Amino acid sequence: MIISLDARPLVTRRISGVEQRARNIVVQWAAWRLEHRFNLVLAESDLDNPDYDATFVQSLPPTFHLQVIRHHLRLGPLAHWRSLIATGTGPPTDGIRCDIFHSFSGELPRHAPAPMVHTIHDLACELDPHVRATPEGRRYRRLYRQGIGRSLYTITVSTQTRDDIMSIYQLPRQRVRVVHNGVNPVFRPQIDPDAGEERLRRHNIPAGRYVLLVGSDIPRRNYQRIWAAMKSVWQTQPKLLLVFAGRDQWPRTAIYQRVQADGLQERTRFVESPTDEELARLYRGALLTCCGSSFEGFGLSVLEAMACGCCVACSDMRSLRALAGDAVLYFPHDDPEAMRDAILDLAGDPEFRRQLRRRGLKRVPRYGWDRSAKKLLRILEYAAEIEPSSGAAEQ
Repeated sequence: MIISLDARPLVTRRISGVEQRARNIVVQWAAWRLEHRFNLVLAESDLDNPDYDATFVQSLPPTFHLQVIRHHLRLGPLAHWRSLIATGTGPPTDGIRCDIFHSFSGELPRHAPAPMVHTIHDLACELDPHVRATPEGRRYRRLYRQGIGRSLYTITVSTQTRDDIMSIYQLPRQRVRVVHNGVNPVFRPQIDPDAGEERLRRHNIPAGRYVLLVGSDIPRRNYQRIWAAMKSVWQTQPKLLLVFAGRDQWPRTAIYQRVQADGLQERTRFVESPTDEELARLYRGALLTCCGSSFEGFGLSVLEAMACGCCVACSDMRSLRALAGDAVLYFPHDDPEAMRDAILDLAGDPEFRRQLRRRGLKRVPRYGWDRSAKKLLRILEYAAEIEPSSGAAEQ
């Protein structure tokens, strides 16, 4: 069977949730030595992207072929095609031939000679008022609606997003499949107690005495509310630091400016673009991780923290409850006082922290990338057996 994949998440230096999911699943498929052939499809214009980096695909076995087409994911009947080496060099073709096409994002090509399946990670563009009002939000709404009209199945990462998709787009349950995200094996409890200390010292971060926030400074992360909560926490826990870790250039962010305006720089640290290894060290060194998001499609930072043996305080929402169960301490996302109380409860109760760590580590094995890769592959294999005409009509 020939499986074609939208290769853009595999050839970029900018790594976010979509890219992490795509790479971890492809790594699993590559390790299994499957009989399937994988075409990694790019448009000719993608090679000119300044973030283009083929390092990842160059590490894949010969069953994975990088293929360049002339038009941006506009796939059509093809008389002949050429598989290209992983550098992306060679003459482009007009389209591809495949048994199934999968996109790790919500976007799908206008035409393809086979059934198509796509993945919608969350519906922030529909349900988050801040995202919905932006040009990017409008673009994603259009892409998702078009993709749903063209796809045989819509894959999503949580039961909450599945229910949101069924409700908003009026899709029947049998056309929406949940394939959870997994957790990278680098996120694990500390083996060597001294490992990673140099990274923490470099940022002047004392192990075991900080609250960790992971992610960019976007409205749904609720960093301003968490900041207000921490200012109350410091009235009784003045030595507790707040550490921000994400892809932001922090001095340009609103939360950085707020910290400067309040004159509390000595109580905060900002870590820019940590690698997975560095982020795992930060989780392991934290007193606790706090996720105060008002919207989460899955909650990867919560899963990563649990996998590292770090206790978590997080927003009380369906996606996070489904992910973490009784292994975290919940609070309302719009209540800084409740956030403060949750942080103080965990900071002041070592036994409670140990209980949450133990519960979290028991839940983590449910979210292996091997499970996700197997389930997605079964869906693609089944979809490839269905005639393209039996899928949804194009919108």
